[in-house]
Amino acid sequence: MVRKPAKMYRNISKKAYTRREYMGGVPGSKIVQFEMGNLSQEFPTEVDLIVEEACQIRHSALEAARITVNRRLMKDVGRSNFHFKVRIFPHHVLRENKQATGAGADRVSEGMRLAFGKAVGTAARVDANQKILTVYSSPQYLEKVKDALNHGGHKLPTPSHLKVSEIKVSGKIVAAPKLVGEKVVEVPKVVEAAAEPAKGAEVPAKGGKAGATGKGAAAAAAKAEPAKAEEKKGPAHGPSHAKGGKDKK
Repeated sequence: MVRKPAKMYRNISKKAYTRREYMGGVPGSKIVQFEMGNLSQEFPTEVDLIVEEACQIRHSALEAARITVNRRLMKDVGRSNFHFKVRIFPHHVLRENKQATGAGADRVSEGMRLAFGKAVGTAARVDANQKILTVYSSPQYLEKVKDALNHGGHKLPTPSHLKVSEIKVSGKIVAAPKLVGEKVVEVPKVVEAAAEPAKGAEVPAKGGKAGATGKGAAAAAAKAEPAKAEEKKGPAHGPSHAKGGKDKK
C-alpha cells in the first residue's frame, strides 16, 4: 500500500467526521500506548512539545513521534527517571476516494468529482499552541529530554517548540504493594496511643479482665441492697400475731 503525503490530510476543512456508529471499516489506530516510563512517581520538571499551527496529525505520525521520543528516553534517561505522555487521540476519520489503477501509469482513472470516499485512517485535530507530548523528569535530565522531544517533533506535519516548567511535588509515591517471594508486604499502619485512665478509676488487669477486688466489691453491694430493704419494712405480720396470742390467754 502506497502511503500518501501528509499535505493531503494536514489542513483542517469541513466538519469533523467522528460518528463511528454510522460508518464501518475504520482502520484501527497504530498508537499502542499513551503513557510510558515511571507512572508511580512525581517529577518536578515538565517539558511540553507545543505545535505552532492548527492542523490534522495522522495516527501514523503520532506513533512515529512516540516511538522516537520513548526510544531516546529509555536509552539516555532510563525507565525509572521519566514519565512520558501522549496528550491527544486521533478521533477524526479520514476518507479517500480510491481510484483503480491499471498496468501503466497512463491508465489512472479520474473518478467522480467530490466523492464522499471510504475511511482510510484516523487523525487528531489540534489547535495552535496546543500541547501534544509531555515528559516529566528531573532537572538533571533536562537536556536529554529536550533532545528527545526535538527529534519527535520532526515526525509531525507542523512546526513546534518546547516549553519547560516547574511543578510542586507533594512527595507522595503511589505504587502497588511489593511481593517478597509469595507474600505481600503491606505498609505498616500507625496506631494511635490509648487514652490514659482518669484518676481514682480502677485499672483492668492484663487480658482486658477486671481485678478480683472489683468483682468482690460489686457482689457485696448487690447482697447488701435487699438486706437493707428488709430492715426498713420490718416483719410483715408481727404485731397482729402478738395481739392474737394475748386474747387467747
